[in-house]
Amino acid sequence: MLDFVQLSAEVDRSLRLGDHARLRELVRLSGGEVDVISAHDPWEFQRSAR
Repeated sequence: MLDFVQLSAEVDRSLRLGDHARLRELVRLSGGEVDVISAHDPWEFQRSAR
């Protein structure tokens, strides 16, 4: 379902995929100091806010 939402809402696929790649690299290099969460997921936000 998320794939459908992303594909139907994207304006520039290469920018979206590039952003995802940069975020994955940031998390990989952060040594566990950075968590990336979805701004559109209220449950994930609640978990991270605790």
